Amino acid sequence: MSLKRIAVMLTLVGAVALAAAPALGSAGAALSLGGGSRSALGGQGLMEAPIYLSLRGGAMLSPRGAGLVGIDASLPSLSLGAGWRGRLDADVIIKANLAGVNTIVPVTIDQLYTVSAPGRIGVAYYGAGVGVVSGGGTRFNAKLVLGAEIAKKLGAEVNVHFAERDTLVTVLARLHL
Repeated sequence: MSLKRIAVMLTLVGAVALAAAPALGSAGAALSLGGGSRSALGGQGLMEAPIYLSLRGGAMLSPRGAGLVGIDASLPSLSLGAGWRGRLDADVIIKANLAGVNTIVPVTIDQLYTVSAPGRIGVAYYGAGVGVVSGGGTRFNAKLVLGAEIAKKLGAEVNVHFAERDTLVTVLARLHL
């Protein structure tokens, strides 16, 4: 088995384990999908923090135009420190036409830092992630994220994916469930 396949398998297993950690962390841990405060953890322990889901839709602008749909899930138990939060992103980019492949699927584990932004947008955030891009083979993927919450249930984001041969630029809207 190649080193690349081992890295892909470890990344996917780690993503599943991190996503399941809040539900499996302790006998009394609660897993909540939606509701609650989106700001701070509200005095809850990390294992009891709710997981938020968002639907994603947008476009890949570079290297070619393509449509994008996906989902992301917060990972409250995965944090680099104060102000940082974890998130698991999975997108399907349709008609990507990268090396003859029509559909690719980037999956990343991200760390995002939230900052207050003056003016019309309430909260801005930035961060980075690592993961894989599958479709026409599986490749390592690093990602930069810049986003803003523009309404209670709506956010906007720009992602730059650095895959082995290509740099993908995507713009998307996030609908919080």
